[in-house]
Amino acid sequence: MADNAYYHEIMALHGLAEFKDVIEQWQRLSENMDKFHAKRGLIVPNMLWASDNGLDRERLLALLTNFMYQAGNLLDFYGNVRCLEYFMDYVPAEKDCHEIEKVGEKIRDAAGFRSEYHGILSVDVSEWIGHFEDAHFIDFLKYLATMDADITYVFQIPNYNPQAVEQLTQLLVLFFRIQPVEMKLPDSEELSNYIKQEIAGYGLNLDPDAEAMIIESVNKLREDQYFAGYDMLNRLAEDIVYSVYTSTPPYDGIVTKGMISAFAPNGIYVSELIQNNARVFTAQFNY
Repeated sequence: MADNAYYHEIMALHGLAEFKDVIEQWQRLSENMDKFHAKRGLIVPNMLWASDNGLDRERLLALLTNFMYQAGNLLDFYGNVRCLEYFMDYVPAEKDCHEIEKVGEKIRDAAGFRSEYHGILSVDVSEWIGHFEDAHFIDFLKYLATMDADITYVFQIPNYNPQAVEQLTQLLVLFFRIQPVEMKLPDSEELSNYIKQEIAGYGLNLDPDAEAMIIESVNKLREDQYFAGYDMLNRLAEDIVYSVYTSTPPYDGIVTKGMISAFAPNGIYVSELIQNNARVFTAQFNY
């Protein structure tokens, strides 16, 4: 069995401990099936990703797909593409729901001229929080369950609502072998290093006092339940650089605490960033 490069790439990611544990298990599974000449493959569990905001889920899905494809014995890929992504729109109980037809069409398109599709299907069910017991949602899961032997499902839900994650888990186990995975961002120290690197990419470096202040600001952002991860950190880094560049940038590129005091953890900028992000996410997921 060839060494799986995508296994090593996943293991090198920051954070994501539970995801790495699953990949570690599946790597052993693949190696042992190859070692003992298993006549048929074992169907790996489907996954429920309870994800931190700001994770690059498309990249993680691509890494998962490539890892399973290169393993060669975890899933028999068959079709025009190896991975599909589907966002399940919420439909009230009193209205006709066409989500089964829509996802079915997407699967048929992926199969192409072939009669069936074997691969990975990611299904984002975020809009259904609070409605998991609706008949529309149950019927959708029943439909997916008919293809469980051919498709590995990755159900997606934000993890800032633990009650919703638990409710969905209890429902999914009625239809699938399911492995819940909490997809966590790196810790605050790693995120602080990230934002320092982003700022340095613009030719600026924080002095020790400025660095300590920004670390405190990142910690405060990180503690918020709606923290938007790298998206928010990128915005923070860009706004800091914009503020410095539009004032009087230091000739030596060293940024002092006084130059960026507006970005202090208890300042207006961080407070408004948290409030605005909360409004975005509560508007998107509360029904």
